[in-house]
Amino acid sequence: MSKPVVICVDDEPTVLESLKIDLKRVLGDSCLIETAEGAEEALELFEELQSENYEVALVLADYIMPGLKGDILLQRIHDRSPQTLNIMISGQADLEAVSNALRNARLYRYIAKPWTPEDVNLTIAEAVQNYLKDRKLEAQTNKLKELNITLEVQIQERTEQLQQKMEELEKLSCLKDEFLHAVTHDLRTPATGTLLVFRRLQKLVSDPIPLTRSMIDRMIESSERQLKLLDCLLQIQLSDAQGTLLHYEPTDLAAFVSAIAADLEPFTTEQQAKLINAVPPDLPLVTIDPFQLRRVFENLINNSLKHNPPGICIMICASVEDGVVRCSVEDNGTGIPDLEKVSMFERYTQGKRARRSLGVGLGLYLSRQIIQAHGGEIGVVSAAGQGAKFWFTLPLK
Repeated sequence: MSKPVVICVDDEPTVLESLKIDLKRVLGDSCLIETAEGAEEALELFEELQSENYEVALVLADYIMPGLKGDILLQRIHDRSPQTLNIMISGQADLEAVSNALRNARLYRYIAKPWTPEDVNLTIAEAVQNYLKDRKLEAQTNKLKELNITLEVQIQERTEQLQQKMEELEKLSCLKDEFLHAVTHDLRTPATGTLLVFRRLQKLVSDPIPLTRSMIDRMIESSERQLKLLDCLLQIQLSDAQGTLLHYEPTDLAAFVSAIAADLEPFTTEQQAKLINAVPPDLPLVTIDPFQLRRVFENLINNSLKHNPPGICIMICASVEDGVVRCSVEDNGTGIPDLEKVSMFERYTQGKRARRSLGVGLGLYLSRQIIQAHGGEIGVVSAAGQGAKFWFTLPLK
């Protein structure tokens, strides 16, 4: 950083020489001292110093000079450099000139001619010291502002990182909740089926009827299906970004539905319902994930049982239409109001007409995910008092 500059302006060379000697004695080598014999020359000198990045700390100007008066010169310098301190030296300045300099040039001091060396020396030393102190304070303030800006940027970055972490934690929390809900929903059907079989066995304990092999087989199959459901749900959660993973097999749909109807027989018997498998045996093989599609049929059948009074009839149909297999699960129950049909395939949505609430509203949502993963569509046709027909399509290939 270059040394600050002090400019002396007077139209009398002897006065300028005297001021320069006094300034050298007081300031030593701490400042550069320049002189000008008029206001116009002083302005040119000032602009030249500014263009060379010098800081003008102090201007001492006479009031009475050819051309511009001292108060006008100091005003123009103040407009160009507000931090520069201004001192007016004159024996003829009137009150109006001093007031103008005070008001428009922030006059630091007024020294009357003839001055005493002690007065001038003290005033100049004090002025330069104040200027340097103000500049140091300004530099520190600017540094603090820069640090503050840097700190604000760091705080903003940390805040954004924290928000991102919070969003990730919230997403993980939602995934955890969905996983727990899915486990609760999907394990309820096989667990309840096992319980109903056990209850039927309980009634046979005191009777002479022996335990049949078919009952034991169904109990084992139900338990195995519970473990497979857990594995499947874990796989779905781990591959959430890729969607539902499927393991395709060519499947005889008629035999497939018959097996499901047999497994759900305890439910239908308890509800005094009639489950009819109307899938034609000569239907072409469909390439599906049997385990996942089983969940769809079970969800739709159980919904009919859950949302209707005992004694209903449920029919499962399938046919080939326009290159796809169109399946349906239709009941003759109470039907579904139009308002419920709008959002019934969304997650955590339960119909208000359920006689018993055993789930959390994930069954139809999961069914839609599975059918869409197969490349098909799912929907419902129903009206209040006219039963309900849930349909879905499966590509033949």
